[in-house]
Amino acid sequence: MLENPNKHIALLGNPNCGKSTLFNRLTGLRQRTSNLPGTTVEKKQGIWATGNLKYTLTDLPGIYSLYTANDDEKVVVSHLLNPVEKRKPEAILFLLNAHSLRRNLLLFTQVAELGIPMVVALTMSDTASRNGKKIDAVKLSTILQVPVIEVNPRKGTGIPDLEHAILQAAIPTINLASESNIHSRLADFHTGKTVPGLHAETLGRYTWIEPVVKEVVSAKSWTRASLTLRMDKLLTHKIYGFIFFAFLMLTIFQGVFTLAEYPMQWIETGFGYLSQWVHHQLADGFLTRMLADGLIPGIAGVVVFVPQIAILFFFIGLLEDSGYMVRASFITDKLMRKVGLNGRSVIPLMGGFACAIPSIMATRSIRNKSERLLTMFITPLMSCSARLPVYVLLVSLAVPAGSRFGPVGLQSLVMTLAYFSGIILAAIIARLFILFRKPGEVSEFILEMPPYQAPRLQNVITHVWHKSRSFVVEAGKIIVLISVILWVLSSYGPGNSMELAESDVYRTHEKTIMPDGKRPSHDELQAYVASARLEASYAGRLGKFIEPAIQPLGYDWKTGIALISSFAAREVFVGTMNTLFLNSPDGEVIAIREKMQKAENPDTGKPRYGVPYALSLMMFYAFALQCMSTMAVMKRETGTWKWPLLQFFLFGAIAWLAAFAVYRISVAFV
Repeated sequence: MLENPNKHIALLGNPNCGKSTLFNRLTGLRQRTSNLPGTTVEKKQGIWATGNLKYTLTDLPGIYSLYTANDDEKVVVSHLLNPVEKRKPEAILFLLNAHSLRRNLLLFTQVAELGIPMVVALTMSDTASRNGKKIDAVKLSTILQVPVIEVNPRKGTGIPDLEHAILQAAIPTINLASESNIHSRLADFHTGKTVPGLHAETLGRYTWIEPVVKEVVSAKSWTRASLTLRMDKLLTHKIYGFIFFAFLMLTIFQGVFTLAEYPMQWIETGFGYLSQWVHHQLADGFLTRMLADGLIPGIAGVVVFVPQIAILFFFIGLLEDSGYMVRASFITDKLMRKVGLNGRSVIPLMGGFACAIPSIMATRSIRNKSERLLTMFITPLMSCSARLPVYVLLVSLAVPAGSRFGPVGLQSLVMTLAYFSGIILAAIIARLFILFRKPGEVSEFILEMPPYQAPRLQNVITHVWHKSRSFVVEAGKIIVLISVILWVLSSYGPGNSMELAESDVYRTHEKTIMPDGKRPSHDELQAYVASARLEASYAGRLGKFIEPAIQPLGYDWKTGIALISSFAAREVFVGTMNTLFLNSPDGEVIAIREKMQKAENPDTGKPRYGVPYALSLMMFYAFALQCMSTMAVMKRETGTWKWPLLQFFLFGAIAWLAAFAVYRISVAFV
């Protein structure tokens, strides 16, 4: 249906004019989200079925002007020119926000000059009415010389009249400007003007707009303060606004942690059962093992993130639809500008403490290209939930339980410092980025303060569905591929090295007696076999190969294997170390933490995995990009491998240097 529509209609207007709500009302579920050609800016496209006709409706980004100052404006102009599909819209459905009519008319005057048939949908008349304003839509239609239809997308009122007006406008009987004139005018907008020229033209447009507004808007001589204004006195206050915002973010991200916990466990358990079922139902062989131990866990590694993504974007959708999101950007803008960002960056960065994947996707709300890229670049430095199991293990190695620094528990203090180290590095990198940014790349950060309103659940759910589907379809392909590669590396070794390692385990442990006088159980023996096979695999050999590079940090080849394995997911580090350290040489079965604490460095006689090791590895995990899923999403959002590879090597180098410094300092004092 989307490939061969009867007519193509572009939905256009300022931000926060009700465009998305109207788009969802008209298209229902007959829609899809994709990137505009050559950009990472999203467009939504759907089928609007009315009567016997079907229109392709394209929801373009909300903009304030056709002059191409940022990516959103550029892609709107490019879409109207449509050099890729060689086809301009047959009609434009332009939204005017009755609550902010004056500013909305500025964009209208520019679009009207293109000569494309246009219908105006006048939205938020009810909000304007509550604030003492009444818009004469009939008179406005006469002045603008286009149909003006009052609509309420939330309630669906005015939709039949809008459909009739669009039907008339899309019929090519209107005397359009010539194709060459339209392209010439759009090229003017695309090229832009000097600042004095643009300022003069804008003033000229407002000279025409002001009498129009006075003519069609009637205001009461008195009106009580609106609920929005009263709420903003508190929610945008320089002190109370921050307190409320911090409490709200804490609640949201705690929700991401707790609400996603059970669905993630169910997903992991379900895929685990599926993997076992495949093993039992199919004959043992390469394909069965690849499917059960490589492909299925790889898919699980994609799907397991969906609950976090869905929950985070559900909350973000509620904030956006209620009108609070722009207030959050407003109150944090001054702080974020000190490190070269703006207020829109704060939500993705804070979301990084839950998971960098949905947070990187959430940067699409940042209009300025350089600021969006910078936000995506530093988001992985926020310590995500996947780092927590690693931190817990390492803190327990480095700091005795119950130890205190004054009134503060020493374990919690070390954990907090690990989190803040990432924040500090992110601020430093962002600040350095300013030195290399072009003078014209600083955003103006124009915000439209929409009135508060109850979120529309259908809009929010549609928003969540598209974001979740986008991650699974786009980033999932890369994650699954890398998962299979990691499985091959850890499941196979050169020649018969893994079989020989397995035979050695059985031969060595034939006479092993446990402390209780019993022989190792079948499960314990199989775990020891798995450890030996992993050591002999390509991944194990790779761990030994990189050992010289990580030895200065206090790590051995076993840690190297864990570092490689944890690239699939950071928390895999704990599981890998648990496999490698399940048994001691004398056959005693003890907990991983105790086993690591007892291990000695043969060269020094000191603990192999003591305080210097633990603090060094915490610094490494705080900075290094040990997450293939994050790299996959970065590649998808930027459209190139350049940025994720730069992150991987830059953060890896910083992590190595930081871990080296911490290890050497710790060795000197411990």
